[in-house]
Amino acid sequence: MGDTLDAMTSTLGRSDRHAPPDDDHLDPERFRILLGTAARVPAVTLAVVATLVVTTMVVANSDLTGIYAAIAGTWLALHQVTLTIDGTSLGVLPLLPTAVLVWQAARGAASAADAIVENSGYALDRQDVSRITAATLAGPLVVTSAALIVLQDAASVLPVTPPNPAAALGWVTGTYLLASVIGIGSRVWRPLVRYYAVPEWLVLAFRPALRVLLGLFALGGIVVVAGLLWSWEVVGELLARGDHWTGVLGLTVLSILYLPNVVIGAAAVLAGSTVHFGEMHLSLFEATGGDLPVLPVLAAIPSGPAAPFWPVLLAVPATIGALLGRFAAQRTLQAQADGAAVGSTDAAWTVLAAAAGAGVVTAAATWVAGGPLGVFGTVGATWWLAGVLVFSWAGLLGIITAQLLMWREGRLAAAALRAEAAAETVSDETSDLSEDETETEDSPAVEESETLAIEAPGDGTDPEDEQGPADEQDAGGKDTAREKDTGTAAGDADDDVGGSTGAAEADSARSTGEKPTTDDVIDAEIVEIEDEPATAEEKSRTRTGEDVPDEADTEVASKAEKGAD
Repeated sequence: MGDTLDAMTSTLGRSDRHAPPDDDHLDPERFRILLGTAARVPAVTLAVVATLVVTTMVVANSDLTGIYAAIAGTWLALHQVTLTIDGTSLGVLPLLPTAVLVWQAARGAASAADAIVENSGYALDRQDVSRITAATLAGPLVVTSAALIVLQDAASVLPVTPPNPAAALGWVTGTYLLASVIGIGSRVWRPLVRYYAVPEWLVLAFRPALRVLLGLFALGGIVVVAGLLWSWEVVGELLARGDHWTGVLGLTVLSILYLPNVVIGAAAVLAGSTVHFGEMHLSLFEATGGDLPVLPVLAAIPSGPAAPFWPVLLAVPATIGALLGRFAAQRTLQAQADGAAVGSTDAAWTVLAAAAGAGVVTAAATWVAGGPLGVFGTVGATWWLAGVLVFSWAGLLGIITAQLLMWREGRLAAAALRAEAAAETVSDETSDLSEDETETEDSPAVEESETLAIEAPGDGTDPEDEQGPADEQDAGGKDTAREKDTGTAAGDADDDVGGSTGAAEADSARSTGEKPTTDDVIDAEIVEIEDEPATAEEKSRTRTGEDVPDEADTEVASKAEKGAD
């Protein structure tokens, strides 16, 4: 029991802290929920059916003797059970009431699932699912059994033949089983997908398949409305056969109830299938006239022959298939962006799954919409051909479109990656170039500073020019010292006229009492000295190859002469 409970817990995605108790008894609250699920839809349906039958019989001034048989027959007809009245089979039954029943039963199953979860405090397990399904089926099956008994009893006094009990119970079971799957599945499909590890492409195929069906049936409805507007006079003539407002109302209601059947037949024709209605055949390539029942909605069926432009309507399923491929490609790309485990070929698998689902549903709907109809024989479209054609149109065009879009997106993504890589390369090169330019701008200043620091002690610049303003401020108080320095410099010049500029700087430093340092040289202001034009004597010496005395030597010699005087 413990292993089974763990498996059920994992199946529906519960955590261990929300595990149900070990006992599986049916508590009163849960029993009340299940009882309401079993009785709600059958009770409401029977009330509506009884009201309509009694009202119709009263308005028609009919005998109320067969009222129970009429209610029982109507219940079976709502569930697509073929009826035989006065030897005429009525197998083409309106789909609109059946669709409403399925919707109501699905809502009831979903509400029961929510109520059980809210009451118990933990998620659904398999036992809860089986109980809700059984409750959804129990009420309708009880009412169906009672209806079969009533018709069997009424067959002795009324011209009605009871249907096959197995077929009747099978139709009712299938109808409410479908409703249970839809209702409960809407609450637990996510945990089931995770537990059974359903491929992501299969999960993504649900919405595209639904869009294919909605698009195909919607366009079929548009075609039916266009046909009714085109044959509006015929519609008026058929309504006029009601002879009274009650007859007109009855024909109008029947036309509305049978409208989904006609729309499904039109969708099958758009896909390329053929509709048979007795001797009448209708497709996009041929249309042969024939007798039809007096039902205004059937005025949308053209009497023939086929118009030359009808085959152009095959563009409808082709367009739907292309849109399917586009939507599947978008869903796949979005799933890839979200990090889901999908590949480039998953779009094709999604299209195939969606096309297969749409084809199966189309075939089933076409089969249910048709059936035997008295002297007209089997009425409806060729259901298997309709399913195959829908699958072919949606699958072929969808795969082509999806693969083209995936290929294009792949190329765009590759181009974007290449552009991004190129941009990164350009950015790196620009950054390196900026760094090189910065180093190049900094290096001359550093080299110039280093050169000044090295060459400053031995350059030929006049120390008086280097000291600048400081010497000018002390000029008045230091004339005597400068004369002594000049004399010393003159003596040195006599000993060595070609003394270097460094000696002159040393004498200047001794005269001021300061010791030349590197810091003083580095902090000195750099002054560019323009070359003066050469004198005639210098030009003469240059031509004769004699040495031209340096400017510093000339100044030293001049000062020495002044000192001698």
